[in-house]
Amino acid sequence: MIPLFEFFFAIAVIVSLYISIEDIRHERIPNKLIALLLFLGIVYQALFVSSPLAAIALFSYALFISFMLWFLGLWPAGDAKLFTTLVLFLPQQLYSSQSLIFDFLVNTFVPIFFFMFFVIIARSKLKLIKDALRFTLNPYNVFMLSVILLGFVWFLTQTIQLLTFQFPIQADYFITLIFMFIIFEFFRRFLSAKLELFFFGCAVLRVLIDYRTVYSFAFAQKFFTILFVFLFFRFFILYLAFKLYTYEVPIRKLKPGMSLAEVIIQRGDHFEKKSFLNASLIGFMTQRRENIIHSLDFLTKEDVDRIKKLRRENKIPFASILVNKVQPFAIFILLGYILTVFCQGNFMSFLVR
Repeated sequence: MIPLFEFFFAIAVIVSLYISIEDIRHERIPNKLIALLLFLGIVYQALFVSSPLAAIALFSYALFISFMLWFLGLWPAGDAKLFTTLVLFLPQQLYSSQSLIFDFLVNTFVPIFFFMFFVIIARSKLKLIKDALRFTLNPYNVFMLSVILLGFVWFLTQTIQLLTFQFPIQADYFITLIFMFIIFEFFRRFLSAKLELFFFGCAVLRVLIDYRTVYSFAFAQKFFTILFVFLFFRFFILYLAFKLYTYEVPIRKLKPGMSLAEVIIQRGDHFEKKSFLNASLIGFMTQRRENIIHSLDFLTKEDVDRIKKLRRENKIPFASILVNKVQPFAIFILLGYILTVFCQGNFMSFLVR
């Protein structure tokens, strides 16, 4: 007789593989397949899991993290649903791991990162690479990133340590990230346009208080390494990816299901478009509160009709907009699930054991 977990593992893989094929063929994940996988996951939990409270807590945590990643624009809603549902099929012996969701994410995002990295580099022409370097080495970008890494990240780290010391909270990767956003939002709300000055103040404060660390060779080596890595991936690779995986579409040719690489925002009586290329994660979160006139996932028929109507009425001043070339992501979530099960955690830790 086939063991119960292996049976449901095979079912989860087969259904997810079919979902991945649908994602590749139609660039959408059907909700009915997610509903089927969710039903099977609940059945597995009812038959096999001896600690339902732990399973509910894990699923709720995965749902929250998936929503946050969707909110930040890191994956579409369909992929968020698939990831959350596959958490139901993880083996029970892994539930005690505090980094289980993080391990699943590492196993999902690291393979797609390396795949996309090599594809992007291989497809990039010399002129595009030069443009990406100019964008990356923009003096303002380099200076502000240096100030943020030197002062604001230090300030956040100290604040988070203080909060987690005062309250009985286990500060894993995602709790830390949430604290960072809350603290940042607090200062953004009260400092408004003076936020950059606050960043600079944090840097000066650290130089004065933590000068023994700041003036050490070890710190300089670590600081410039992080600065280089961040500039390379946040600006250089992102610029190349944005240019390679977006294309211009006339407003009149927009169709439901397209994913916009620029958002259309209403400001009073006029409309403008903003590119995701120059938006930071914090900026993107702030931007979501603005009056965006369409969904940020895939355009619906109502979105398309409204945009075209506004263009015909000459309320939208631009005739075209950038659209993303949608990349199928479900297959990498399936790969992440398989790696998490076989490696009993994230695959990088498994490789160095």
